[in-house]
Amino acid sequence: MRRLVGWPTPRFLARLLGEERPARAAVTERDTPHRFVDTYPSNQNVLDLFAGEWSTMMPPESGLVAHPGGSNLIGDERIHWLAETLGSLEGLDIVELGPLEGGHSCLMQRLGARSVTAIEANARAFLKCLCLKEVFGLDRVHFRLGSFFPYLERSGPTDLIVASGVLYHMTDPLRLLALLAARTDRIYLWTHYYDPVAIAGRADRNLFAPPEPIGESSHRGSRRLYPEVALSWQGFSGGSDSYAVWLERDGLLGFLAEAGFEIAVHDDRPDHVNGPAISLCATRSPTAGTGAAAD
Repeated sequence: MRRLVGWPTPRFLARLLGEERPARAAVTERDTPHRFVDTYPSNQNVLDLFAGEWSTMMPPESGLVAHPGGSNLIGDERIHWLAETLGSLEGLDIVELGPLEGGHSCLMQRLGARSVTAIEANARAFLKCLCLKEVFGLDRVHFRLGSFFPYLERSGPTDLIVASGVLYHMTDPLRLLALLAARTDRIYLWTHYYDPVAIAGRADRNLFAPPEPIGESSHRGSRRLYPEVALSWQGFSGGSDSYAVWLERDGLLGFLAEAGFEIAVHDDRPDHVNGPAISLCATRSPTAGTGAAAD
């Protein structure tokens, strides 16, 4: 049988997911059962493909279970607050950066978004997004596999960019903020930030370097190493490098203000269990920037 040109081979997919075996490894009887599901076709079977790796909790009314699934992303109050702050998500074309498993994507479709283009660089997370797309019938959500940096550099303006749990995984967070400001007049961010007092009291304070100016900017950030236990988990959802840079809170807000945005803060928790965190919506008049927000 001739293989279709461009169709991914099993070895390519295994390499993409970091599961490639030695080239000459023999397939044993023990391996074979894991390739087949012999129970009745169901959405639960789809979720069980990644059992033990899920961050997203399934809605109770769905009757589905995703393990460990501790985060209520499909019903997240932060996205509901965003919709209320903007008036509505109805009819908006939204770009979502780092959708993780598609929980927020699902919620934004439910809240009326005209389209959600969600860009995920983590191959395993991308496949979990496709699982949720199938399970919940997300016909207005389009998941794309790859880096959002070249996408933002080449794309046109959009109504809203949602970047939840993304900025603090960047090695150059100001570059990302500049791209957001160049593409939209509405930004939603949930991110950790560096606070010296809060960090000093944390058990993982040794992972943080003293803050320094980023590039030629006056805004500062702290280089934070990923703990080894996080890097070794199959469900790891961090950045592609061994470290990231956490902006100081004043630097984050100051950069957005300099770009002409007004900022509404939903929640600011210096004592967040995973490090100081802030949830905010930044908006500006279309005449102040190059985005596509409407009055």
